[in-house]
Amino acid sequence: MPHVEQSIDMLVPPEVVFAIIAHQPERMPEWWAAFDKQERVTPPPTASGSISRYVYNMLGMRIKGEHQVIQYDENRRLVVKTLSGIDSMFEFGFVPTETGTTVMLRVAYSLPGSVLGQVLNRLTIEQKNERDLITALETLKALAEAEYQPKT
Repeated sequence: MPHVEQSIDMLVPPEVVFAIIAHQPERMPEWWAAFDKQERVTPPPTASGSISRYVYNMLGMRIKGEHQVIQYDENRRLVVKTLSGIDSMFEFGFVPTETGTTVMLRVAYSLPGSVLGQVLNRLTIEQKNERDLITALETLKALAEAEYQPKT
């Protein structure tokens, strides 16, 4: 299964960035532009088994589906698997550092032949996914750092 993986250091504690990703899934389109929509199906709080619906824009193709949280370790790890749409898994890791948090994100995915036939080719998709992931993490960093109010 192809995958992309990136990490980024943020000047916020793990609970700040974890809250944006895990507890505010509807904000995903704010920081990951490839997602046109993300909405809860199950009510908060987020936990193992929580489900959300998404609309993903892949080179102009809107793909709808559902995600489910399959691993939930508060402020440390979050793993989300698609139930429908593109077969994929998102693994988020949150490692405290002296100045904040290192956020790691690995996305593994497989594309159905019908999708591959409608977009350019696998290499093009993989390169775009890599760029999108880097941009998403940079945007998430800016968002989290702008919203963070350290306790005094």
